[in-house]
Amino acid sequence: MLTFLDAYIMQLCIHKTGNRNMDEGYSLSKAPTEIRDKDERTELLKFFTGSFQGNEFFNFTSPIGLTGNNVYNVAKSFFNDETELYDASVDITKLLYQESNHPKISGGEVYVVFMKGVQYFEEEVEALGIFKSENKAPFMKIENNGEVFDYKIDEGINLAAIDKACLILRTNEDEGYRVCIRDHQNKGEEAVYWKQEFLGLEATNDSYHKTKEFMAMCKDYVTDVLPQQFEVARTEQIDLLNKSVSFFKTNEQFDYESFTREVMQEPQIIESFNNFKKDYEDTAPFDFNDGFDISGVAVKKQSKIFKSILKLDKNFHVYIHGNLDMIERGYDDERRMNFYKLYYNDEA
Repeated sequence: MLTFLDAYIMQLCIHKTGNRNMDEGYSLSKAPTEIRDKDERTELLKFFTGSFQGNEFFNFTSPIGLTGNNVYNVAKSFFNDETELYDASVDITKLLYQESNHPKISGGEVYVVFMKGVQYFEEEVEALGIFKSENKAPFMKIENNGEVFDYKIDEGINLAAIDKACLILRTNEDEGYRVCIRDHQNKGEEAVYWKQEFLGLEATNDSYHKTKEFMAMCKDYVTDVLPQQFEVARTEQIDLLNKSVSFFKTNEQFDYESFTREVMQEPQIIESFNNFKKDYEDTAPFDFNDGFDISGVAVKKQSKIFKSILKLDKNFHVYIHGNLDMIERGYDDERRMNFYKLYYNDEA
């Protein structure tokens, strides 16, 4: 959990970077940016922290170890008082520019912020924020010149949302810190550069990501693999998806054997799922055999991808929440069409 009730900004540096692929270059401020009063400091804090939900955490990584991650090195040097925020912000802007190679990456302002009083679960920590604004929005300002009200149309940054955000928490340094990120422009190949190429992050090995990853794996198996290996009706697939979600909603601890016994049930399907999980774990960052605490937040988020909808041509969408005994599938020889028969007590 991440909260900002007692957080405050200590210092801010603003620079500008372009697209390296287009040789746009970058522009550096000559000094930190002055924050003039308390109200501005409050609005800036909302601007920088509003993107974070506080549930999903990452950590820095590198194929050759943490020392091979440049942003981690800059953050560590700053937290250990080896560099000033301004020097760290210059290094960060240069590193971001180096990774801005995709032709669709937009230039924009880079904000490097030092905060104190950030609450990470039960711990109060310092934080180094890296933010980037890429999109401008038109706005209208009304002015009174003494006789009539007049207006001025200009272009600026929407304080309600920032395009890219990263918050590095000063905790778990040896594990690559704890990092929160947000990328509002997260579609397409150009989005990879923020999380992977620039920051070099991987999912933290915690209950949130283990819950999220296992549920995603289960959904992939039931929707893609199961129908290829077994003759299963769409209603049976939906039933397995519903049972999977129900298992995570009704248990606090995940146990793999309990899951397969209660959800997959059939020995042949359990064996097939075991093989799929083994192949999945070869490329995934987690091992699910040891069990883990189930994250309710992750369950709520992942439940949205478990579609329990039976689509029948373009005429009907049937939502199935359970009890397959109340639905029958058949074929009408006269009409030469498939049909479903539904049993129920009350009509809402």
